Amino acid sequence: MMLAFASLTVFAQRNNDATPEERADRQTKQLTKSLALTEDQEKKVYALNLDRMKEMEEMRKSQSTDREKMKASQDKYQAEVGKILTAEQMEKYKATMTERRGGGGQGGQGGGQGRKRQ
Repeated sequence: MMLAFASLTVFAQRNNDATPEERADRQTKQLTKSLALTEDQEKKVYALNLDRMKEMEEMRKSQSTDREKMKASQDKYQAEVGKILTAEQMEKYKATMTERRGGGGQGGQGGGQGRKRQ
């Protein structure tokens, strides 16, 4: 599931000129559409995405490749998303992320190498 969040992050990072706010907005709109988020959920998800995008921006600026820090960020994001979504939405979210990874993705470093090529 960690790769699922990496997938969203990669999607949000494709346009390196986008601000963290623009990335968070794009990601939130995508989740709102695919999961039929309520207005309250949308606000919470946006705030969570914005925090995450700002954190990722800082990692990019510092050229950090600290895998533990990235994993901790993903774990935190997962936990917070789980608090916002309903059980049904979370299942749909997981299924969507698995589908985006191509039914399971490469995992491990393979996923990281894919990000570099985009």
